[in-house]
Amino acid sequence: MEWPGDYPRDHAFVDCGISGLPGDLDVQQILRDTEEKLKLNACCIEQSLKELQVKLGDSWTGDKASTPADCLQWFSPHNLSSLKPNCTGQQQLLDFLKALQQFLRTEEEGERNPAPLASQPPGSPVHAVREEAILEVQEVWEDVRLLLRCHLLDRLQIVTDGAEGADEEDDPHAPQRTHHLQRLLFLYPEAEVLSRYRSLRAKAIRELIHSSQSSIPAETGFDRVANGFQAASPTLCRMVAEDLHALSGLVEPPTILAFINQAHLGTLAHELCALMEKLWENALKDNTTPAGKAARSSARSKATVAPQEAPKRGRSFCLTSHQLRCLTLLASALLDHEEHVDELATELGFLCCAGEPPCSVRGILKKNKEDTETTVRESSRCTTDTFFLAPEATALEFDWRAAFRELASPMAHCVKVVLEDVCAKGLQQEEAAHASGSALVAWGNAPCQEGSAMTCPETGTPKMVEKFCSDIIEELDALFPLALACREDSLLEVRASFVEVVGKVTSSILGRLQERARQVFISAPLRKLPALLASVVCVQQRLSHYETQLKDSARIPISLLPIQKCLELTAALQENLIGYCVRVCATCILQDPESHHWADPKPFYEGERCSFSIQMWHYFLSGLRSDLWAVLPPGLAQEVLAQVLSQTLELLVQRYSQACPSYNRTQQMRADITATLLCVEQLMWSVCDSSDALLRPDPYARPCISSIHSLCNQLLAVLAIVTSPLPELYKRFNGGSDGELPSKAHETPSYNQSTLWLRLLSPDLFTGDSARVLVADDLAALGQLRLLSAQPGCRYKMLLQSLLHSDCALLQALLNNSRFLMDDGAKDSLDSQQDGDKIMKPVFTVLSTLNHVPKALSLVLEGYFDKRNLWDHLYNLTVEPDPGWTEPTALRCVKAALTEPINSIVGHLVTMVISWQVSEDLSAPLSWKDVPDSVLSKVPKEWNYTPRNSKAKESSKSCARLLMQAVSFVFTNLPSAVASLPLPVRYLFHVGEKRLSQNSRQLKPMGLLLWGLLSCLCQTLEDGNALMRLAGHPLDRGGRDRLALVAECLQGAMGQQKGVPKATVHKVLQTLEECRPKWSTIQLQKARKLCSEGAFELAESGVALERCSGGGSGGATELTEQKISLMVLEICHKAGGGEYLRQIYHIIQLNEELLASRLSALTGPMPTTTKTPTVTLSLGAPGPCDPRPPFNALTQFSRIGSRDFDQSTISEWSWDWAQLLPSYQGMSQVTLRTLLANR
Repeated sequence: MEWPGDYPRDHAFVDCGISGLPGDLDVQQILRDTEEKLKLNACCIEQSLKELQVKLGDSWTGDKASTPADCLQWFSPHNLSSLKPNCTGQQQLLDFLKALQQFLRTEEEGERNPAPLASQPPGSPVHAVREEAILEVQEVWEDVRLLLRCHLLDRLQIVTDGAEGADEEDDPHAPQRTHHLQRLLFLYPEAEVLSRYRSLRAKAIRELIHSSQSSIPAETGFDRVANGFQAASPTLCRMVAEDLHALSGLVEPPTILAFINQAHLGTLAHELCALMEKLWENALKDNTTPAGKAARSSARSKATVAPQEAPKRGRSFCLTSHQLRCLTLLASALLDHEEHVDELATELGFLCCAGEPPCSVRGILKKNKEDTETTVRESSRCTTDTFFLAPEATALEFDWRAAFRELASPMAHCVKVVLEDVCAKGLQQEEAAHASGSALVAWGNAPCQEGSAMTCPETGTPKMVEKFCSDIIEELDALFPLALACREDSLLEVRASFVEVVGKVTSSILGRLQERARQVFISAPLRKLPALLASVVCVQQRLSHYETQLKDSARIPISLLPIQKCLELTAALQENLIGYCVRVCATCILQDPESHHWADPKPFYEGERCSFSIQMWHYFLSGLRSDLWAVLPPGLAQEVLAQVLSQTLELLVQRYSQACPSYNRTQQMRADITATLLCVEQLMWSVCDSSDALLRPDPYARPCISSIHSLCNQLLAVLAIVTSPLPELYKRFNGGSDGELPSKAHETPSYNQSTLWLRLLSPDLFTGDSARVLVADDLAALGQLRLLSAQPGCRYKMLLQSLLHSDCALLQALLNNSRFLMDDGAKDSLDSQQDGDKIMKPVFTVLSTLNHVPKALSLVLEGYFDKRNLWDHLYNLTVEPDPGWTEPTALRCVKAALTEPINSIVGHLVTMVISWQVSEDLSAPLSWKDVPDSVLSKVPKEWNYTPRNSKAKESSKSCARLLMQAVSFVFTNLPSAVASLPLPVRYLFHVGEKRLSQNSRQLKPMGLLLWGLLSCLCQTLEDGNALMRLAGHPLDRGGRDRLALVAECLQGAMGQQKGVPKATVHKVLQTLEECRPKWSTIQLQKARKLCSEGAFELAESGVALERCSGGGSGGATELTEQKISLMVLEICHKAGGGEYLRQIYHIIQLNEELLASRLSALTGPMPTTTKTPTVTLSLGAPGPCDPRPPFNALTQFSRIGSRDFDQSTISEWSWDWAQLLPSYQGMSQVTLRTLLANR
């Protein structure tokens, strides 16, 4: 570009985060922007070096620099001798220093800036006094430096005190802190400045820790230390962030790490050691007991605070269980603090020392000091003069563990005693409950451990466990942070004790669970067995989590944890549960002699019902499913139910394949098989975890599913051959002469035969024509809904696949039947507005993340926008609504999507204006007043010092330049801002642009999205509250006025100028156009290309919401499981994404019947009702996680899922024999003859 030096702010990288995975056009735009800004930065650096070379050329006596980059060598300490000596006379210099000294002593204000005077003379820094200077000059200069240092340190103290309570990201005093440190580094060497600043920060940290301790007067001892530090931790982290950002541009990264280690981490460890030492002394007086009583079993443990000779004197120091929990709370807070500081330091390494592994790699930040004998208290006694003489740090040193070293043995013993005591009490309570003879199962919610998501996925987490097991595991989790924190050699005793006692405690738990499992078949109810199985799974998962977190230390015998025993017991209990259920069905439920008297010439109940055993079998499996769903992990529950269903179904297949019914009993056999298939169909949705598992089961991954399909097809074959009308059977199978059976040459193609029974039973749940069942192999939207609702829990991938199916038919039905959409009034009621918040925000957040399917959001919202006439509001996003009109949730979500890139751009503009005020506006907070004439008159002429008054006269010209820079910055980053927006949001504006034909003239140059984006940007620039939020502090009137002028310039460029444009605005736009002809138009075209039709088609290439019906060729490819998983990850990585998915799932479960009726109407006529029901959003359900009603023994007996167990309907089931019989023309001759013999 031709203007690299005119607008340097254009080179800044705007932090516009990309939502999800960007499209190809977005990636290309980002790469082009990055390459262009890197080139501009290189040009700007080269120009600055050229200017520097010209300025310092006369002062250099050595070899001339051949390139501008070579002049950087002039600033090396080894080349300072090549600089031309200052020709200022000693008397002139002395007169000036005395005048400055007198001024600093007499003035009480103290706000004087040394930089304008000191920065003019070339040569070495001011703090390097020349050897040839006279002694008097040195004395006066030292006094001046001392006065300036006191002033700057006082200002730093004020800034530090004023920063209390500020947020970590919005620190209004950060520029002032950096400003004062720069001045100090100009006056004094780096080591001395950092040493004094360290003392200042260490003092602030000590005061903060002491104030946090005194702010909790109601608590004493260990409680006060733990809770006090927990309260002070956010402020401590903020102080670390302040110093990291303030020093990152002043000193090298290793020096910064050394400063953080000494000023922050070292001070914290020292103060913590002092506090803990006082606690030990107090606890030694309170908890000391005679040595003879120390051996008693209690919830206390021995501890030695003084040297280890204390036990030899016959006294022992015991920690109580409460004190141990307080220490655990303190260790947990310190671990969180360490992690936060580590993240901050990693960010520093990424930003400031990329390519320098010693201080940019996260792994080395968590350094473990090998020298355990030197405590923090000893290292803190070094003087400030020798503070930075040590080698620069390459890692963060978290020495707070030194405070726990003297308590290692007592804590190890106390951990063992406390956990053993908790285990003994828990087992005693369980034994008492069992001895009382209560038939109720004592359950507790499965304990959740933070950070266990990786080792315990959601689909494998139990929902309920035995109460005593839950109580014990909660105690283990409570003390686990203490073991996690004790990773030093001197503290490994605590970790080893924890691992040992956890192994003993869990072994006791497993022994009790195994003992209770043997009694299930004798005296305990069947519901007890799933609870025991869930408890074992919970123990195994918790042990796996402990092993994962503690395996970094090879010196701890992790093998003591009985994980293998848990796995073996889990497999045994699962096998026992399945075997018990199968035996109950085989020996009791399915034994019905009256129903199975097939040779009886009389019809069974006049042929109007099926066998009692079939109904009871389904009743038993439905109750079993309810018990499994409420207790076991979803994946395990489905596997158990599938095993029971498969094995019991095998018994039924054996029964009916061997039955030889009489003519009058044929109808009963047909009703039995029909009822069996209906029951299996209703349970089949529950045991499959995906549509592929249902339609295309893998015989190796899920053999039970393949077995169930095979058994159901065998039952269907029995139904077709044994119970079909004889004329239909003869017509289909009389394919040869002389009574020969038809050969396989005439058989129907056998692909997709595994799900034949399911398609014939419920053809409305699948896509395609029912007459071509072997071709259509996808679930319809109604089938997806049924599969989703039958799951034991929320499965994100299945939920997302259901939401995107059939052009988002499920979500469209959900929104179209919501109260806030069906309300035709001009004003929304409060309930309608709340409904919009509950539905629209989760739906918008989820769909706006899906860059792979950019049209999904518009498909769902198009009908809503049409009915509420909201397209015009996309054009007028910044127009104030009417007083009686409430802004819909959808519009608020659209504005929120535009907010992030707007805030990034406005944040840079605010920084730009503040920086301009610092350099130009004398009344700005960071500027300084004029130097008095008594000092200016003494300034040597050789310094060429220019007073600031003459510089201020150019303020009007620089203001216009500021406006041009700001407008140029906006247009430069406009394509990047558009690329950061999610593709679904861009497509929504694309659809809206087509609807707004009346505004086509205004939208033609830039499009609706750019119009709305720039309008919201201008509105933000004129909003004082928004500017204050972005700046972190209120802006003065001058800053707000200049940002408002930037908004007017942008409105003028958009053609949205209000009234007559100001002369300044007109001049800015005209000058910018002269400097860059047609440049703003080019930038608008670049940005608009990212929201054109081609961008969305490219993003959706290879992706479709469903496969086209009507054949296997010519259809678009479907969303693969990999793409669905990728989209789920994008949603869950967004703030609140997983919670929004669960909210949608909850609403779908509450309205399953309503949504099913609406989806059924898509393929048939819409039912005429007097009043259309609306979607229910109330949480009046059994539980927040499962809104489905519990199993009702009285009602479920006569129901198959949501349908009634109607005996007459089942007995008179209309089978399409013309479609069913040809499917079995190719069956084995032996099987066919055997079944025909049973007729």
